[in-house]
Amino acid sequence: MTRPATTVKRATISFREADLDNLKQVAKATRLTENDAIRKALATEAFVQEVLRDGGGVFVKNKDGTIREVVFVG
Repeated sequence: MTRPATTVKRATISFREADLDNLKQVAKATRLTENDAIRKALATEAFVQEVLRDGGGVFVKNKDGTIREVVFVG
């Protein structure tokens, strides 16, 4: 099965040093390229925004098994 053709557009992004460090850390931890790490982060943010827009919430489970809600500000 072949993939459908997609259009690729280039973008220039300016990062603060701390953001670039975070990007490199995420890319290394996930074994993704920096470009793929950015794409994954954008997809994750889009998913979170959709959940919140639909009235849902985002929760994390701590190592001890407790669950807490993640509150996004801004």
